[in-house]
Amino acid sequence: MFQRPLNAATLVARWVAFAVVIGLISGVLSAAFIGALNWATTTRTTHDGLLYLLPLAGLIVGIAYHYGGRGLERGSNLVIEQIRGHSEWIPFRLTPLIFGASVISHVAGASVGREGAAIQLAAGATDPLSKKLGLPPLERSIMLITAIAGAFGSVFGVPIAGTIFALEVQRVGRMRYQALIPACVASFVGDAVVRGIGVDHTHFPSMTSVGIDIPSTWRLLLFGCLAGLVAWAFIALTHFIRRTAGRLIPWYPARPFIGGVMLLIVIAACGWRDYSGLSMPLALEAMSGSAARQWGTKFALTSLSIGMGFVGGEFIPLFVIGALAGASFASITGANIALFALIGSVAVLAGATNTPVACTVLGLELFGGEGFVWFAIVCVVAFATSGKGSIYSAHVVRKNT
Repeated sequence: MFQRPLNAATLVARWVAFAVVIGLISGVLSAAFIGALNWATTTRTTHDGLLYLLPLAGLIVGIAYHYGGRGLERGSNLVIEQIRGHSEWIPFRLTPLIFGASVISHVAGASVGREGAAIQLAAGATDPLSKKLGLPPLERSIMLITAIAGAFGSVFGVPIAGTIFALEVQRVGRMRYQALIPACVASFVGDAVVRGIGVDHTHFPSMTSVGIDIPSTWRLLLFGCLAGLVAWAFIALTHFIRRTAGRLIPWYPARPFIGGVMLLIVIAACGWRDYSGLSMPLALEAMSGSAARQWGTKFALTSLSIGMGFVGGEFIPLFVIGALAGASFASITGANIALFALIGSVAVLAGATNTPVACTVLGLELFGGEGFVWFAIVCVVAFATSGKGSIYSAHVVRKNT
């Protein structure tokens, strides 16, 4: 009579224990990674000459992946592939590889992010554990989803969005709810570890209560469509650069080297140093009401950086691109610049990652609950208009179900 509830309780307790361990690992790795990237950013901004190391940095990253991590250049796509396909184990060496390569990319000035790298850090530390324990495919998938949640929630400081992102990113329209509890536990534990260590997350302005009327509604719908088009264009351009580089430059290490040369020339000639690295200050400027920065510049530098083989991820750069695009749109249409910078930051992400629910919740956690309707509408519209592509090529989209 009591056997079934007892078995269920035992199973839940087992997964909670796994999730706590993964959350602790993810939190420690994220804290170390955030600290390293903060150091890289400070070092780069105080030593302008480091920009001239971009070609060398690209060569080092390329050689590291070519000789020490063949196949690992797929990055977050590798993690998503293994959630569904289980074709290969993710080796532990991915963790130090992505950590070092991301720091090198940032210190030299490539326009890359950190969330994608954090996911790979956690997956590289978690999948060998699944292999050691001899977990079956379904449980291995749950472990990887849990690792994604722990990484995302801890590195961005958004445990609820981290949970939903992990469930949503591998297949839109069909979440693995059996992973809900461990993903949630790992995300909150990881976030608590980062905060407990004393690592500060970026502080964003809160969104004030804004009513929706007819003029604001058409602006919101129009901007959602434009955000989806920006996401589509970013995906198309980045994939085009990656495919073209692969066809024209057979030796992999030469791709980020040549990419570094191109970035150096463009950034130095045009004075675009502020658009290097994460560029989070640009987003904060826009969220404070400034429309002086150009989203297209960050867009182009990020596509070139990622497409040519620098690593770190696209998430934060897309967040910045969205904020700047929102500010520009508001400036042109006479809307509230700060407001559209806030909603733009999550709208472009929703279109580029195909995770509208997670990005809506991300907006709520970062900017407050007053903007729920705004975030929900713009994320859904951006998702619907961005096409079936994604920055994660392994992502399965089910938009017609």
